[in-house]
Order: sequence, then C-alpha cells, then structure tokens
Amino acid sequence: MTRVATEKGDHQEQERSGGLGALSRSAQRRKRSLIVAPSAQRVDAAAVDEYLAALGGEAAPTRRLIEAVDATMDTVSSLSTLTTPLALEYLDRLARPIPTLTPESGVQIVSRSYVAHLVTEGTPEAVGATGVPLFELPPLRRGHPSQDLLTRVVKASRRNFERIRAVPGPVWDGFVRDLTRRAHDRAPEADPGDLLAVAVVDGLARFGWVLRQVDVRYGLEPERN
Repeated sequence: MTRVATEKGDHQEQERSGGLGALSRSAQRRKRSLIVAPSAQRVDAAAVDEYLAALGGEAAPTRRLIEAVDATMDTVSSLSTLTTPLALEYLDRLARPIPTLTPESGVQIVSRSYVAHLVTEGTPEAVGATGVPLFELPPLRRGHPSQDLLTRVVKASRRNFERIRAVPGPVWDGFVRDLTRRAHDRAPEADPGDLLAVAVVDGLARFGWVLRQVDVRYGLEPERN
C-alpha cells in the first residue's frame, strides 16, 4: 500500500501530497528520457488565485474542493490494495515520456485526485456536482479484476472523461491548476526545465480520479488513520 505522508512541521505540504510510500520508492527507480516538454512558465500561488478569480461563480466550489482535499488527506494513510499496484505500474510507464515527473509529484497528484473523488462522493453539491457517475467495469472473477484493468483505467481517464468527472469543467480545471502549483513548488526556482506541463498534471489527475472509481466499483476503501 502507498503511505501518505505522516511527518509534521515544515513538511506538512508533502504530507498532504501523498507521502513517500511504496508508490514513491518505486517511482524513484525509474529511468528518464526527454520526450514530453516541460511547462512554459511556473504556476505559483498568485497565478492560481488569479485563475480562480476568473472563474466567477465557479471559484467558490473550486476552493471548497481544494480545501476539502487538504482536510481529508490527513485522514487517509494509503490507497487500496488494488489501486496501489495500478498506480505503481502507471507511474513506472511514465518514466521515459515524462522526465519532469518526480516521484513526489506523481504521488501528490494521484493521491490528491483520488481524495478529490472521495470528498465529492460525500458532499457533491458543495463542489458543484449533482452526482458521481462511474465508468463501467466487468465484475470480479473469483475475487480478482480483469487482467486489463490498468488499460481500462487509462482509457477511462482519456476518453469521454467528462462523463465521469462529476464536478463542472471550470471546477476541475481550477483543481488541476492548484495541483500544478503544488508540483511546481517542488521544482527549484533556478531550473524551469523541471516544471510539469499543465496537460501532464491533468492527465495524472484524471488517472487518480478514476482509480477511486475502481475502488468504488469493487467495494474497496483506502486505509484510514
């Protein structure tokens, strides 16, 4: 299972990002290659505030989603026993095409997006959702999912994702922009080449969102503190 961070003090932001469990340790062993371009500019807190302000009426539910994820991350200690291996394998696949994706940022984005779905299930109206539609999955066979489960998850995160996103498009985009800021905060100021592109963050966020749907479909829950 993937441990989310438990350290306090100056490392509180890392704690909420998803921690340094098996997910991070595996990702740290990845080899890199230059394929996907980094972000053209850094996204900082001021840029996120400006972006959210431009959302108008959608700014409030976006901020509520971000704040709810902040509060809930401290209560979750791991993903489920099923979704952790899926996340491990997927992050490993991204080693070559996305050299700017550090282990810590990968864990942070996937974990926070998983939890975003979790909090949306509890109070959908607060974040602008009217329900939480799920993508289709075959039933378990003898207690096991289909062997192509990861492929199904990745496809669901890319094709017609809007159907299972639940929250309005502007709320999702604001949430992704905040995730990008958190990833960029980890990159040294002197090295803009380490900045993840917003599109990459969006793709990982979608993946984390769909991982939670897998657990919902199969009646699994994350481990709680």
